[in-house]
Amino acid sequence: MCALPAMTLSKEGVDFIDDAYLTGLTTGPAPAASQVREIIAKSMEKKPLSVEETAALLRVEDQDLIEEIFEAARELKRKVYGNRIVLFAPLYIGNHCINNCEYCGFRSSNADSIRRTLTNDEIKKEIAAMVSKGHKRTIIVFGEHPQYTPQFMADCVRLVYGVKVGHGEMRRVNVNAAPLDVEGFRIIKEAQIGTYQIFQETY
Repeated sequence: MCALPAMTLSKEGVDFIDDAYLTGLTTGPAPAASQVREIIAKSMEKKPLSVEETAALLRVEDQDLIEEIFEAARELKRKVYGNRIVLFAPLYIGNHCINNCEYCGFRSSNADSIRRTLTNDEIKKEIAAMVSKGHKRTIIVFGEHPQYTPQFMADCVRLVYGVKVGHGEMRRVNVNAAPLDVEGFRIIKEAQIGTYQIFQETY
């Protein structure tokens, strides 16, 4: 496997991740069983785990303890979601993008891509089609581009929530887009989004 190219920050980027510290957390000794069970108990109370606690779970080597972690995860999932699978339908709002990620069809060097952004009427039509097929959740997707401002994305979220087909409507609108600053996330949150997924997180 070839090495990844050196990463360079964008003009206004700030590297706030302490790689050495995080690596140290994942390569330390295996935690004691009592510590693992305390962390499991905390998670079962639906309390967020610290980075250190999460790393401790990753260092567990004892197979019985690993199974306890898995069983706790299964039980927590059952308590929160029940025995169901939640699906959402994606809607690509716009594919203009300033980035050049090799894996992505939105990449700026992709000369074959037809760049466009859906109009409000097109968004309404697509959402109406989804709702008419029984969809109740969607994730709207944007490239990273100056025209896709937090306000624009928030307006799209509100537009989607406003589409009604008979008694049907979208009950949850998620957003898949680039990282934002705190003010940008605040604007998006005020539009009552479900979740905000930063699109590079899974690659």
